[in-house]
Amino acid sequence: MLMLSTMNRAFVFCVLTGFLMARAANAQESIEGELKRSSDEHMREELGVNPITAPSIRDTLKQLEIFRPVPVALISASKREATFNNRLQTAMHFGSLVADGFLLTLAERPQDIQDIGKALIRQSRALGVGERLTKRSKSLLELSDKGDWAGMRQELVRTQEDVETSMLELRDEEMAHMISLGGWLRGFQLGAGSTADAYSPAKAKILGNTEIMDYFLDRLDTLHPRLKKTEMVTTLTARLKEIQSVAAAAGGKPLAPAQVEKLRDLANAAEAAATAKVDEEGRFEKNKKQ
Repeated sequence: MLMLSTMNRAFVFCVLTGFLMARAANAQESIEGELKRSSDEHMREELGVNPITAPSIRDTLKQLEIFRPVPVALISASKREATFNNRLQTAMHFGSLVADGFLLTLAERPQDIQDIGKALIRQSRALGVGERLTKRSKSLLELSDKGDWAGMRQELVRTQEDVETSMLELRDEEMAHMISLGGWLRGFQLGAGSTADAYSPAKAKILGNTEIMDYFLDRLDTLHPRLKKTEMVTTLTARLKEIQSVAAAAGGKPLAPAQVEKLRDLANAAEAAATAKVDEEGRFEKNKKQ
């Protein structure tokens, strides 16, 4: 009886010890997680990326849900396998792929989603942060197999957030901003196309948000002087300023159908500039002297 009691006490002691150790470990993980979040927030603030000045990728992509029917033909026409000789266009293309993927979940196109996931891995490797995307890509494929469209949208958001965070950790805030710009521009292009084809005041009103345009124009203005003066960036900036001007003319009211069509054409031109082949000096290859 004494032996059993002793064994019971030993068992209870082991259980309690294990429980306390587990709680301590969880507490440590919680502290470390909080410190990591605090550090990330501080880093983002230091680099000019905060909730006040920077558009949320979650909010930006959430707005795309209204743009139905999804312009699948326009998405399919894009070159997912495109590669670029510079990080700026590579970063914008990554963001563009996320926007494509988000809208493809609305159209419920599982095979296209899987192709997007593979393309995102390739682009993240080109940016030097591919190791962060392996888990996300696998999850995206699994969710696609299950037909979990809402889950895929959440995973795409986390994918972009992961890569942007990686850029910030590398102190490469310019490219973090360009990822966001690429995603917004592609979403805007697809949204303008959808609205031009099936007009509604609600969709047109979203296209008239000039605050986000101001933000990205400011980000382009803070690029390294060598990048700012390249033909690709000056052309892209000019198109965005034209887009901003048309949107501002609506005065906060829903854009008229004719204005939406103008925005669609300007967005197509801006996206064409962002994805055009350029030489090492940022000049469009078609404009190079023979």
